[in-house]
Amino acid sequence: MRTKWYLFGCLTSVLLVMLFIFLLVNTLTKLATKTPTMKIENNSVLYLDLKGQIQDYTEITDMNFSFLPTSAHDIVQKINTAENDIRIRAILLEPQAIMANRATVNEIIKALNDFKATGKKVYGYISNATQADINLLGAADEVYMNPSNSAGFIMYGAGGAFGYYKDLLDKLGIEVRVIRAGEYKSAGESFNRSSMSLEMRRNMDMLYADIYSQMINDYSRNFNTSPVTFRYVFESREELIINGRKAMEYGIVDELIHFDRLLTKLDIKEEQLVKHTRYIAETPRQHVNRIAVIYAQGNITPTQPQFGESNINSKQFIQMLETIEKDRNIKAVVIRVNSPGGSAMESEVILSKIEELKKVKPVVISMGGIAASGGYYIAANANYIYADPYTITGSIGVISMIPDLSGSAKNIGINTELLGHGKFLSVNDMWNAWSTDLEKGMEIMTTQIYDEFKNRVAQGRNMSLNDVERIAQGQVWSANAALQYRLIDGIGGLTDAVKKAAEIASIERYSLDYFPERKSMLATLFENQFSFSMARLLMKNELPATFAKPIDEGLNLLNDIMIHPVQMRSEIIFE
Repeated sequence: MRTKWYLFGCLTSVLLVMLFIFLLVNTLTKLATKTPTMKIENNSVLYLDLKGQIQDYTEITDMNFSFLPTSAHDIVQKINTAENDIRIRAILLEPQAIMANRATVNEIIKALNDFKATGKKVYGYISNATQADINLLGAADEVYMNPSNSAGFIMYGAGGAFGYYKDLLDKLGIEVRVIRAGEYKSAGESFNRSSMSLEMRRNMDMLYADIYSQMINDYSRNFNTSPVTFRYVFESREELIINGRKAMEYGIVDELIHFDRLLTKLDIKEEQLVKHTRYIAETPRQHVNRIAVIYAQGNITPTQPQFGESNINSKQFIQMLETIEKDRNIKAVVIRVNSPGGSAMESEVILSKIEELKKVKPVVISMGGIAASGGYYIAANANYIYADPYTITGSIGVISMIPDLSGSAKNIGINTELLGHGKFLSVNDMWNAWSTDLEKGMEIMTTQIYDEFKNRVAQGRNMSLNDVERIAQGQVWSANAALQYRLIDGIGGLTDAVKKAAEIASIERYSLDYFPERKSMLATLFENQFSFSMARLLMKNELPATFAKPIDEGLNLLNDIMIHPVQMRSEIIFE
């Protein structure tokens, strides 16, 4: 009898603890999601003090937890609302070390330019800034800067640093065998080379040169300064950190002034400064005709995204497409692709479903910062493809990565012996070296998938296989080059893609539905695996330290390779 009551007590305690955690998280979530209401005075100014990571879109609606990234989607919606809000006379923009690709920044710039077209002003202010901040400040009518010598910003150009780990892996007795289909397909070479291949160097030099030229032209236009000035800034200036005096000399900043004095100068009273986190975007009136906008961002992977992450997996994507296909009021679809690719199998499944949807509704692609390899694969057969001027695309090629731990096994004293029948029995034994038969088998599969990739592009872009082969081989392209080689149809942003979708669908008035559908923090938590450690992180309003991110990414890649070893993945770094 005592045992029964003891077990009953234990069960009751567990249930009570779970209930307590549920109620606690629910309460914290409500507190975090509750946007403080405020009365907006006439002649107010919307204050965009943007910090940290900005991604295209986030499914989580609760933005008051500090570790959740801001989304360009939310920022644009608020700017669009302020554009027609008679109480808002201007925007004060203060970016502080934002982390966003140039295509994402361009979506915000487009909204700011539309705001200015109504006659309202956009003012910019900086103290300490990054190049991404300066990109965004190009949309301001006037740019002000803190006069202190400790204030400043850095501008470094276009490029990136690539890591090579073969020497380290050799010391650990680990070999990663990379089988590639495409002479320029460089993803994976960081694991089996000690330095950059000549093919990759040639391709990346060309890509960065195109992007650099685009940057110079954009800076000179946005800041009304000669291209020669910005070439000097990037290539010849002596100072690393550009202070206020130099910023004025280069034509980037209009005046040096402390922030409080700027508010006085612009006649902005404290109660008239409306922080964007407290400003609520209007929900546009729904029209009977609608266009679905799907944000496809992150790696293409068979695994579901963890809490707070973004990736593309076929299960979730197909569910969205099926919902859209069944909705008769949705007349067209725009897919915003921001992905370096990933699993070849997942990419094929997603493309197949897009092709099925395309038979009943037009599909238009809007490419973000990167739509390469698998990211291009899922876009290739759309009715129309737009790329941002800073999009990196192409990378039509395939790699297979095979971890070989035989050296490590020898070093630490592990020996395995296989017993059984079958030519490829050893495929499950990572502790022994791969046989010639296994490698040959992977090469055959990799080549077959590469041929399928080229056929999909040829079909989708109405090109011959010979034409595709010339621009394939894993080569990556800038938007201008992609347009020249017919990989895309036009250069533009998300708004252009929406207008094109409406044009193809022959509709003039419409509203937009956004996917994935947005959810509260609580709903997202309980869709994923909930743990005591996650509850602790939520209570403390923090996530693990930033240095854990590359480790997590590496483990996620290893996990993906173990499930789907053949990858359509690009390894491109652009800062």
